[in-house]
Amino acid sequence: MKLNKHLILLIFTACILCVHTSRAQNLLINPGFENFSGSPTLQGQLNLATPWVPLGSTPDLYAPQVNLPIQPCDVINTPYNVGGYTPVRVGGNAYAGISADPLNNTREYISSPLTVSLNAGELYRVEFWVQLADSSRFACNRLGAYFSNGAPVQAGNTPINFIPQIENPNIINDTSDWTLITGIYQASGTENYITIGIFRADGSPLLQRQDLGSKSTGCDAFDDAIYYFIDDVVVRPVNEVVEIDGDSVLCPGDVLNLFCTVNVPFWWSNSNDPTDTISTLPILIATPTTPTTYYLNGIAKIDSVKVTFVNPPVINIGPDTLLCLNDSIKLDGFASDAVSYNWSTGDTTSFIQAKDTGVYYVDVYNTGCLSSDTVVISDYLENDLFDLGADSTYCFFNGDTLYLNGPSADSYLWQPTGETTPSITVIAPAIYTLTATKSNGCKSTALISVKEICEPNVFIPSAFTPDDDGINDVFLPTINNVENFNFRIQNRRGQTVFFSEDASKGWDGKFNGVDAPIGVYVYRLNYLAFDAEGSKIKEKILGTITLIR
Repeated sequence: MKLNKHLILLIFTACILCVHTSRAQNLLINPGFENFSGSPTLQGQLNLATPWVPLGSTPDLYAPQVNLPIQPCDVINTPYNVGGYTPVRVGGNAYAGISADPLNNTREYISSPLTVSLNAGELYRVEFWVQLADSSRFACNRLGAYFSNGAPVQAGNTPINFIPQIENPNIINDTSDWTLITGIYQASGTENYITIGIFRADGSPLLQRQDLGSKSTGCDAFDDAIYYFIDDVVVRPVNEVVEIDGDSVLCPGDVLNLFCTVNVPFWWSNSNDPTDTISTLPILIATPTTPTTYYLNGIAKIDSVKVTFVNPPVINIGPDTLLCLNDSIKLDGFASDAVSYNWSTGDTTSFIQAKDTGVYYVDVYNTGCLSSDTVVISDYLENDLFDLGADSTYCFFNGDTLYLNGPSADSYLWQPTGETTPSITVIAPAIYTLTATKSNGCKSTALISVKEICEPNVFIPSAFTPDDDGINDVFLPTINNVENFNFRIQNRRGQTVFFSEDASKGWDGKFNGVDAPIGVYVYRLNYLAFDAEGSKIKEKILGTITLIR
């Protein structure tokens, strides 16, 4: 349906959940009729409650009377009066009363000036409370409020021929509680009076009446008419609030829930047709399938939210499977756009190692969507453990060898050698690993650490001839299976003519770049080595060397 753009706004007779109200100053003086110049003694004395003025025959002021009159129509006391029992709504001791005769097309109105003129385009909340008199024969709808520049003119007692800007569409027939009539008015500008009453003529198709049965109060205003009490009239400026709350990012298939915070009449629309009303409820529930903009339309303000979609993360932790005994299987839920992982095991990593049978599942979240996957590990496959023996120490330098044997299996892979035979011969130190695969696909792995420990071998010559003939030109110890090598040579004066921590470098017979003199030199060799039991020992060798040219 299309929105009616007229300035006649919706009326609320009950509280709307998402309405946010403001408490600006009331633009009416004496809104509850409590301030009156004298106690009323007769009907038709509304003018005692200044600045309210009556229109029509006899709008009434109800307030405590000193002496109750004899005539029924003049019993205008509170809370008991000709209309029955009607307490003042809240506080105070007075209220107004108007009648309408739906059989003879007569009306009564009450009117009051505003403290200031209304500003063009600005919003104003209008409130007043009504209650049907116990003695009223009829009830009706279309009780409303009309704003004008100056008080409107009524021809006799006939209906005022203006359409009220605030008008209640529902019949009010409650005689025990006060009913709120409220609405929002957008001013044209210069309005300075409010008039309250029933503005529809008897022949209007919009006017509905309910006959509650004839009365016998002795007062025609009740026995054959409509009679309403009126209290607490409010006209306040409104700072319009129109706001949307709710998720704007959906996953495919999600239901959208948008919530309004408003203090004016509102309606929802979307970008498919911004002028078409799709809802007037406080919560908008929709199931969009494409990106869509939703609008919350107030009177002068509009709020909007664009709803977009995020695809859920794509995951696959694999099919249902069997687990090799004494092994584990990697279940990987990795997704490139994931922000969190929640496994049934309590883990929050992208993958887990499953070691037992059972049902495993993972929830993967990205920026707004959830994907889940489940795998069932139903049983174990035969898979025997094996070992390659205890870690061992050998001296391969002296020709030792080690034979490693694998278990009965369908295939083999040794590392680091890459051999695929059941057994291998080890001739060098390393960590050796065997992966044995059975015919059911299960793999078992074992490893052994093989170290080399050899007793040191040291040979130091007694002389050398650095004469550049290519024979015995460098003094160099021959040494194997040692650590922390340290070799120093000194002359007779105690000067160090050569020093090295590299067992591959020797003395060329020079000192400070000049040929050293022939003669006897002293050397000292320090090193660490392992003995035959594998214990580390410190060794030091002292001796002399003769330099011959």
